[in-house]
Amino acid sequence: MQVQNAPRSGSIRRRVAQAVAAGLSVVAVQAHAELPAAATTAFTSLKGDAEALIVAAWPVVAAITVGFVLISLFKRAAGKV
Repeated sequence: MQVQNAPRSGSIRRRVAQAVAAGLSVVAVQAHAELPAAATTAFTSLKGDAEALIVAAWPVVAAITVGFVLISLFKRAAGKV
């Protein structure tokens, strides 16, 4: 025989976890809003440096990819001989 109106186990824990998560997100937004200007400048500089490194890495990645394709084509051609 089943009890129809019994609360599910863990429902209170789930509600408490949701409340804690909502509270932490509010705290995180407030903490983000209070960043000093020096930190903002540092993150902007870091972002620019990372973008420069990514731009510099693309030719190397392309050269390595072309090299692997050429090696595989050479192996295929050598295998048929």
